[in-house]
Amino acid sequence: MAKTKSKYKGGFVRKSLLSINILLVIFLFLSYLAQFASPEKLWMLAFFGMAYPILLLGNIFFILLWLFIRYQLALISFIAILGGYSFLFRTIQYSSKTPEKDLTNATKIMSFNVRNFDLYNYDVKNNWAYNFTKRNKIFDLLSVEKPDIICFQEYVYDATHVFKTTDTIKKILNTKNEHIVFTANSRNLNYFGIATFTKYPVVDTGSIAFKTVSGNICIFTDVIINKDTVRIYNAHFESIRLGFEDYQFASELSKNNVNNTKIKNNSERIVSRLKKAYIIRAPQVDLVAKHIANCPYPIIFCGDFNDTPISYTYYQISKNLKDSFIESGRGTGQSYAGVFPSFRIDYIFHSPIFQAHNYETIHQELSDHYPIKCYLTKKQ
Repeated sequence: MAKTKSKYKGGFVRKSLLSINILLVIFLFLSYLAQFASPEKLWMLAFFGMAYPILLLGNIFFILLWLFIRYQLALISFIAILGGYSFLFRTIQYSSKTPEKDLTNATKIMSFNVRNFDLYNYDVKNNWAYNFTKRNKIFDLLSVEKPDIICFQEYVYDATHVFKTTDTIKKILNTKNEHIVFTANSRNLNYFGIATFTKYPVVDTGSIAFKTVSGNICIFTDVIINKDTVRIYNAHFESIRLGFEDYQFASELSKNNVNNTKIKNNSERIVSRLKKAYIIRAPQVDLVAKHIANCPYPIIFCGDFNDTPISYTYYQISKNLKDSFIESGRGTGQSYAGVFPSFRIDYIFHSPIFQAHNYETIHQELSDHYPIKCYLTKKQ
């Protein structure tokens, strides 16, 4: 009788585990579909795309579990992961490094959402005095890296010239060439926008305005690199716009200092903001993707997408471009440095005419994003 009960209990546990495994597989396949569906029409799929790393780990867990219980069942998750193997390459890489001596004539690219250079010190609530600490550290980083092209998102210019940015950056990079577009200002003193600096001659500039009041934008800068005209896109797609209460909630959650009611209310608010951002971002992406399709020049595309590699945003922008992380990156490439789980949401893409080398995320907490960089050479 005891053996019968034990056998029944074991069978129930196995069936329960199998049901959970099948559910995770279904969710994993839904995450694969996220890149094809515009969140304007199917916003729910975008959440599955964002959850891909968790779903992947869950399925890997079941593969290992079934190997010890009933190895044949490990094929369920194994086949599911294999069916989306290309997504693995977007998530994790281990590429060999190109020796520095072979990159003498390469173009060094950087992209960095500087969060307004921490203008008002975002770590201190209601502190409206200028804060120079992180700005100066960013300048120190630029002095070391000295990129040939750098794209800033959430750029700021201070008309009072107290919080200097543009002139200092031009001096550090030893360049006279910049393309800056401001989309908002505070009392006509601090101007906020997006900026591209380059040592290469600029022959044309333009912008792709989004039909939103958010201030997000994409600009393009045509430059001459070794006698070739190359178009540099610099994009900042719709942000999630988390508020102070969201960061405070995340901090409290990490310390296990919140009750169930607060978790429910705050989680619902964050999900609502994510949903809104997904829906607003989709037409912005469509607009830029159309512009890329009509571009007559080779492309270098930098930007803060506020979206993961398993997303509609990534798929639309990368259709005819190469991801420098996939070509030459290492690790997971996580670029978000905020209080919520870290994702790769900043990118450097390029036309197939180029080859990427030594993609790297610079893990210095100078903003809520990490700067990213790589080298590009023209294929022979």
